[in-house]
Amino acid sequence: MAHPRVARRPSATDRLDLISLAAAAAALRLEPGAVRSVGDTARNLGAVPRHEWLVPRWLGALARHGVVELDGDTYRVRGEVPGVGAADLDELHVQARIPDEVARLHRRALIYLPELLRDDVTAAGLLAPESTVRGALAGEGLSVLTQQLDESCADLVALAARTRRHQLRVVELGCGTGRMTAAVLRESPGLTELYRFTDLAGQPLGAEALDVNTDFAAQGFADATADVVVAGHTLHHAANIGRALARIRNLLVPGGELLFTTLVEDDPVALTSTHFLHSSERGGAVARGGVIFPAVPAWRNALHAAGFALKVELSVGARSSARHHLFHAVRETV
Repeated sequence: MAHPRVARRPSATDRLDLISLAAAAAALRLEPGAVRSVGDTARNLGAVPRHEWLVPRWLGALARHGVVELDGDTYRVRGEVPGVGAADLDELHVQARIPDEVARLHRRALIYLPELLRDDVTAAGLLAPESTVRGALAGEGLSVLTQQLDESCADLVALAARTRRHQLRVVELGCGTGRMTAAVLRESPGLTELYRFTDLAGQPLGAEALDVNTDFAAQGFADATADVVVAGHTLHHAANIGRALARIRNLLVPGGELLFTTLVEDDPVALTSTHFLHSSERGGAVARGGVIFPAVPAWRNALHAAGFALKVELSVGARSSARHHLFHAVRETV
């Protein structure tokens, strides 16, 4: 006997995705059936040079939802974003565990997307005075999906601690919001003594300052002094992920382990809020051509080139437009 299929109720993250995509579609002035040029669209909207890169990113996200069909610089509008009410936006942010500073920027940015593209309004201006650019970037892409991978990462760190004969030396890169830290130390509270918390400015949790874009040893992190390096949603901020991974490899002992989480596809919430913060102030090139969250193959290739062997990969969020990924890699001995 055939049973009727029960439709899955959209999660809070799903609904936030659709609300964000609908706002982007409205800002792009999409009309069903229209055939347009990506470049012409950016110019017609009055997008300033430093924000032009966002237009193709928005269209790419809309293409993955079947709203538009892309063909090089040309796209055809196939339909509309499925309707989702935005009246309960605040509650959705809470349910999805979006950090407060990101939620605040997202809520305000959705109202001003055309003005943000033209620089009539700035994302930094929308954050002030309650929030900071650094705080918003620290929380970019974080959600309840991230928490699932943080807990998996904590389990893997605990396993590493049990298999070592000496106390595990852990370095955390970019402790930021502290979500990864909390998960790891909740599972392995005995690691605290040899746990080095680091961040760009060295402020959260009394962390030491460490910039992944410059030499680690020169910053007081000597080669082969860590058994495990963890990075919760941090490494996508590196100017060059290959060089950052090479520095991490040098920090680890042979056989040392790297565990990091990251978004691996465009996140509609970030696309319509924090991504504006990645635009160059002077209109220069955006990192990686606007690919803020590199795809899985790019990370795999970079890990291999830096001298790592992949052990474990986990992914969550496959039903939403953004996927969160956990990579667990080991420094090769030669």
